[in-house]
Amino acid sequence: MTNPLYANLADLFNRIGFGSGQSPELYALLESLFNQEEARVALALSPFSPEPPAQVAQRLSMDPVHIAALLDKMADKGLIYASQRGQDKRYKTIQLVPGIFELQFMKGEVTERAKELARLFDAYFHAPRPEPAPGEAAAPPRVSFARVIPIQKTVSSEIEIFPYEEAARYIDAADTITVSTCYCRHEQRLLDHGCGFPDDVCLQLGPFARFVRDRGFGREISREEAHKVMRRSAEAGLIATSSNTSDRIDFICNCCTCCCAILRNVKERGGYVRGVASNYAAEVDEASCIGCGECVERCQMEAITLTDDEIAEIDTARCVGCGVCVVTCGSEAVSLKSREDVVQPPRSFQELIERQAAEKQRSGRG
Repeated sequence: MTNPLYANLADLFNRIGFGSGQSPELYALLESLFNQEEARVALALSPFSPEPPAQVAQRLSMDPVHIAALLDKMADKGLIYASQRGQDKRYKTIQLVPGIFELQFMKGEVTERAKELARLFDAYFHAPRPEPAPGEAAAPPRVSFARVIPIQKTVSSEIEIFPYEEAARYIDAADTITVSTCYCRHEQRLLDHGCGFPDDVCLQLGPFARFVRDRGFGREISREEAHKVMRRSAEAGLIATSSNTSDRIDFICNCCTCCCAILRNVKERGGYVRGVASNYAAEVDEASCIGCGECVERCQMEAITLTDDEIAEIDTARCVGCGVCVVTCGSEAVSLKSREDVVQPPRSFQELIERQAAEKQRSGRG
């Protein structure tokens, strides 16, 4: 019989993230991540705004000193988020995925504990999902936690580049930048899978970067180093994704469809492409295309084919507007052009979570 404490925790993560509902796989994962006291504290924390330990202690009717120490320990374990200004420390609950999952693998550790968590997360990801009842439509797509951000200078110079589509702008504005191991690829390698793409290419920016640095989940780097990471990732053919917010982004991950759960779902299971794509799509100048097939080889979404006339052809229903195909096009025949259905990301993380929760409520999944 499931402990009600973990059932409540599962319900919380289902409401604020990509939960699978109540399942044995989710309970096993949560019981491994949180002891019972940590679970109670996580349930008492706000998932929106960091709050001081005294406020949490009052809510739980517990000793503030004990709660402060416990919250700090949970932050070190990557179970909650912590921010600090001077001596003022504040904490909040974070999503299970994305959130806690990433923090468990960002250090790149190869230990029995890391392998156990990789197995538990993998079981959770592959747990059976309830199928729609006969005659019932599948739940509509909701606001994604992440979005593709186009590679610098791959958007056609003839069109406007939306400010929230420029990775360089966010990097240059960040007061703190860290780099960590790609958690998706590391988790897959712990499961004896993985791929040959580089690992040290995931960036964190601003307050989240300070958390990552202070808690040892990554190392601080300069803006110049961050730009080099982006160039190296583009050359390798990785797809840049960021948090789906516009005022500020917390991370830029350089992803592959073989390990990234979000992109893999879109590619292999017919997921909602427009929910994660940038506001651009690749377009081919047929007069310039020499039919070399380089773009076909580099496109991780398998959105490009060669016609019988050996001209590259884009399937915009599969294209996520990443620009990977543009980077190495020797004839400069491929560029990114604006989509007609421009989607502006939520302004802030709180707005993103609120919109996700509202969509789940409307669809009956929350």
